Amino acid sequence: MLLQRSVFITGAVQGLGKAFSEALLERGARVCLTDVQAKKGFQVEKELQKKYGKDKCTFLHCDVSSPSRLEDSFKTAVRLFGHIDLVVNNAGIADESQLENMVNVNLLGAIRGSMLGVEHMRTDKGGRGGVIINIASTAGLTPVYFFPFYSAAKFGLVGFHLSCASNPHLKKMGVQFGCLCPAFTDTDMIKIGDNKVLYANEAQQILKQIGINKVETVVEGFLQLIESPNCNGDIITVSNREGIQYKKQGKNKWKSHL
Repeated sequence: MLLQRSVFITGAVQGLGKAFSEALLERGARVCLTDVQAKKGFQVEKELQKKYGKDKCTFLHCDVSSPSRLEDSFKTAVRLFGHIDLVVNNAGIADESQLENMVNVNLLGAIRGSMLGVEHMRTDKGGRGGVIINIASTAGLTPVYFFPFYSAAKFGLVGFHLSCASNPHLKKMGVQFGCLCPAFTDTDMIKIGDNKVLYANEAQQILKQIGINKVETVVEGFLQLIESPNCNGDIITVSNREGIQYKKQGKNKWKSHL
């Protein structure tokens, strides 16, 4: 149950981010949606407020590649909700022509969001505790030759997740780290072309062979992770071939999930 849980989620106005937000709202959470797309963000805010109530969700324009803007958005969410119990670092781009931007958004944005969450939540400094979920990818577990820059950022995010979760001081801080790693999913992010990937024709053929996740399946995996009584260090993978696989920390050897 997510009743009364207050959530800060990035990249929240389309694709998986919007689907995660709606699933959280359906379960009674209050959600602060943030995204770099201001016009679309306010449209989604209006849509979701009409469905779930004005007090249940709010939109904040936020570019996670800007440390100051991300911090300002987080502080605003805390002021509006009183506290944040769940941080979902979902913002991401997939474009091999934008190396620096992809690292700034996919890796550094998630790291900064996590650290803001830790400092706010930690019970040893007056917080209420909470959960931080980083949305990585199976491309952060398995090499993808036509997506090397994206894969590097996601490998970094998985490494960050595992390193933070292994912190022996987390228990007294009251903070948990979970990680969701979906494979290719039916959102705008997987549109191939315009230099977004290397070897575009080969990439298209591979996607046809391995299949593409449905958004609702990834949402199901996301909910399993956040509803776990203790998700610290855990990783859920979601792929068309293998479905949802929950991997507890220290168990199950990694293998290809394409």
